[in-house]
Order: sequence, then C-alpha cells, then structure tokens
Amino acid sequence: MIKFIVGLGNPGEKYSNTRHNFGFKAVDAFVEDKSLSWKNWNDMASIAFYRKNDENILIAKPMTFMNNSGFPVVALLKYYKIQPSEILLLHDDYSVPLGEYKFRANGSSGGHNGVNSVITQTGTNVFARMKLGMGPLPPHAKIIDFVLTNFNKDDIEKVNAVVNKVPAILDMILEYGFDKAISKIASQSDNK
Repeated sequence: MIKFIVGLGNPGEKYSNTRHNFGFKAVDAFVEDKSLSWKNWNDMASIAFYRKNDENILIAKPMTFMNNSGFPVVALLKYYKIQPSEILLLHDDYSVPLGEYKFRANGSSGGHNGVNSVITQTGTNVFARMKLGMGPLPPHAKIIDFVLTNFNKDDIEKVNAVVNKVPAILDMILEYGFDKAISKIASQSDNK
C-alpha cells in the first residue's frame, strides 16, 4: 500500500520550469487538486497530508536538490514510521517520450541521480515509480545540460496534459493499490 508520495525536483525559482522538476510539478498538481497546502519540514522538505480511506498519505518534495533527495526521504520515513516499500516516487525520465509516462514497481535508478539517491539512502530499490516522460534526449546533448533546460512553449501543452492526469492517477493508486491501479490505467489508456 502506498503511504508516501514523493515528487523529485530542485528547489528555487531558477529550476521551477526545468525538465528535472517534472516530479515537483506532478505532486503540486495533486496538492492543488485536493486543496491541500505545503508545509516546511525541518528545512529538508515541503510536505502535505492527504486523507484517503482512513489513512494519512504523506506527500513530499525534497528540498535538498536532486542529487541528495534520499536524505529527506529517509528522514521522513523514520519520523512517520513508513516503510520504503510504501513509497511512490514521481520523477522525470528522458527515456520516456514527452507527453507519456510509465510505471515501475521497483528496479534500478536508470541513471537518474535523484532516484539513485533514494535507493542509496533507503538501501532498497523496491519502491514504486511513476516515470514522467521528458525525452527523447537530443543527439549529442549531455544529460545534465538537457535535464536542466526549461520546457519550451511546444512542450508545455504535453507537460500540462500529463500533469492534469496525475491527481486522478494518484487517486486510483491510493484506492486500489499500485499493481491493480496500473492494470486499470493500462486498460483505459493507450499510454503504455
């Protein structure tokens, strides 16, 4: 069961519209949709709580910059007594085309520094992910440069289309559990 939803990104206005902040955009959309509000937690994260089926669901945006995302995640896991297997991580992925998204129940970081930090700090890769497409990586582009570029005007429509689906997707995951929800989402959508 998912009890902890984490969106990955970098804090600060400078990064707010970069590809690497897709995870922040996604959880912001959920928090806004549910009329929740963010609170500062120990200067390490912004957090919010959502009540679903008599459970408190913790939502967080780590504020330690992408490469150190695992530190606030672990601190929050310990403080709120949540298991790493109860995490759903939302993050950008350049191997997924812009406007699409994919789900994984576990696995490697795929070269994503934020995911890698969470894996390293929790000591496990057994947690769910929603990979938000922002690819493909342009030919000859360096990954670090590409992920820190802003979405352009043509991209924004596709980004918003995904972001607008996130609240309903997260509701389904919280209602049915990750595996069952993903099956339902896959059967409803051609976005596999």
